Amino acid sequence: MKENKLTPGSNMLWESSRMMLPEHKERINDFQHELTRKSKPELAEEEVNVISEQLSQSMMEESEITIELFTSFGKNEFKTGTVTKFDTQLKQIKLEFESEYEWIKFDDIVGVS
Repeated sequence: MKENKLTPGSNMLWESSRMMLPEHKERINDFQHELTRKSKPELAEEEVNVISEQLSQSMMEESEITIELFTSFGKNEFKTGTVTKFDTQLKQIKLEFESEYEWIKFDDIVGVS
């Protein structure tokens, strides 16, 4: 049997059939994307208390605040609006901006200003 210079001891029958299926390429791309995932920073209890206080203040005074939301990929997201409701069971807040609103999970919040 003739040996290949690139891969000694390889089977020449399979040497010419090297290819990548679209499913394999997609899986490799998914894996590469997962490598860029960030982990959420752990907030200290004091930071959580300050965030809660600012959210409550926004609701009581109907004042506008900017909330920083954690994202696993890329830069964190910022939302500006007024807190109008707390849902303690689902651990989320209702943030109203302009004529729309959005429910935001408290665990996604990493900062408030």
